[in-house]
Amino acid sequence: MARPFGKTHGLKPSQLQGITRLAHRRTDRERLVGVDLARELGERAFDLGRNVGVLLDRGGQVQRVLIGDRAGVPLPGDLGPPPAPGRLSGLRLIRTEIGEDRSFPDQDRLDVLRYRLDAAVRLLLDEFGEVLWVEEAYIDPGRFDADDVDDRGVSVAQAKRLTTLPEDFLEVIVAREEELGRKAMGLSKTGKGERALLVGVATKSKEEAQARMEELIELSHSALYEVVAVSQQHRASPDPRTLVGKGKVDELTSLSVKHGCDLVILDQEMSGIQARNLEDRLGLPVLDRTELILRIFERRAQTRAARLRVELARLRYQLPRLVVRKHGLSRIGRRHSAGGGTRGKGEVRLELNRRRMRERIHRVEALLEKKARQDQTRRKRRLGSGLPMVTLVGYTNAGKSSWLNALTEAEVLSEELAFATLDTTVRKTRLPEGTEVLLADTVGFCRELPDGLLDAFRSTLLEVQESRLLLHVVDVSAHDWERREEIVEDTLADLSATEIPRLTLLNKADLVDRQGMDPVAAKRGALLVSVHESEDRVDLRARIEEELQKSLPHPQLPDES
Repeated sequence: MARPFGKTHGLKPSQLQGITRLAHRRTDRERLVGVDLARELGERAFDLGRNVGVLLDRGGQVQRVLIGDRAGVPLPGDLGPPPAPGRLSGLRLIRTEIGEDRSFPDQDRLDVLRYRLDAAVRLLLDEFGEVLWVEEAYIDPGRFDADDVDDRGVSVAQAKRLTTLPEDFLEVIVAREEELGRKAMGLSKTGKGERALLVGVATKSKEEAQARMEELIELSHSALYEVVAVSQQHRASPDPRTLVGKGKVDELTSLSVKHGCDLVILDQEMSGIQARNLEDRLGLPVLDRTELILRIFERRAQTRAARLRVELARLRYQLPRLVVRKHGLSRIGRRHSAGGGTRGKGEVRLELNRRRMRERIHRVEALLEKKARQDQTRRKRRLGSGLPMVTLVGYTNAGKSSWLNALTEAEVLSEELAFATLDTTVRKTRLPEGTEVLLADTVGFCRELPDGLLDAFRSTLLEVQESRLLLHVVDVSAHDWERREEIVEDTLADLSATEIPRLTLLNKADLVDRQGMDPVAAKRGALLVSVHESEDRVDLRARIEEELQKSLPHPQLPDES
């Protein structure tokens, strides 16, 4: 066991022995600091008349005991090599504060950065050694920059009472470390209100090009970009260097200057080289359609599982698109090699980034596999209940969540934006004749939905395969609603869900000529509905019950022979 570190001179043997016993302490790992440990530190500090502290690991075990003076406590220099970019050390500093200065010391903030501590915690004591407040400094992913040498990337949380500390410290640290890892890999989120120039590259009909551009505008609004200009080009095939031709690049440069654009968005997927070439020519960030959808998903992801799925899709998308930029071919010196010192240059930075991405992909895949097993257990319990599953499917922003809310009185987020739903939501409801069913809402489909996103969210779509009935919600107010309906059908075929009984809802009837659409609905055997009409809600409930009765196996009559 390591001796207490710091200013031990002048301590009595009994005092030193009491401090040493702290090394055997283990505290609640789910809390920033356990109540008993905090109070014992306060008692020791009061007895010694100087500050004391400990370094805790994430298991709640004391790793080092620290003794300081009234100004603070020192940290040992042998805490090991710094963690990899985007990672924290797994240690948090817990120390007392018996001084009069109540502002968080600059030295502690710098120590958080220097050692990449999970947190630096001050226990503010009264004149009797009782803990009055608990104050935490931590690396803030939103402000942190690895190149900064000062403490601007460190935030100080509002002081809390010891007994009111939440029991979610490990969850917070994991989420904070994930965001730091994303930032280290250059996986940033979008900014609100940025002015965007949209560019369409059409290789098919003008009608298809117009539909794609309208959808790109809708996606851009969902990503909270302000669309200030639109440009289209018809080509037999995309330019292999910049996707668009040289003349169009010059035109886009002029448009971006004229409208004060912050970025350019193309409706086609680009290679890493094409994006870099176009960025160099325009002097602006360039997003392709896949990148735009990924950013929308990042904004919409609320649960940790959804964030992990989006991160996995982004990493898979970005890994083959890593290109040489700035010091991409510089070599990284190898530290702490055998024999001490360095043994020359190591990996090329580009290869280092690729390796870290692959490692992160494997880690995220493992976390999602664990989540998938948990979801499978929940699905088995639902299937064991004997209640039939009815699943809402459809194009993004078709109105699926609105119908889930209307039929089950749920409070699922429902907005006129693309991909408002990223997690499967299941609610129970009772139909007119008393039949109880489970109604599930799923993530919306989209034209050319990136394969990585479809793969990442495939586990959330397993509800589709286990459904007794699918409600295909179609937004008939969209001028290309038939094409969108086909895209959903193709996606359902990819999910092996074509044999499941289906009821089509021609939704948003209040936005179209209802009388003109009635024959279309009748010909398709569909329901023309609006979520705002109470009569349509009643009719849909009755129709769901009718369709479920059709799907039940007919009882076999006994053989009279």
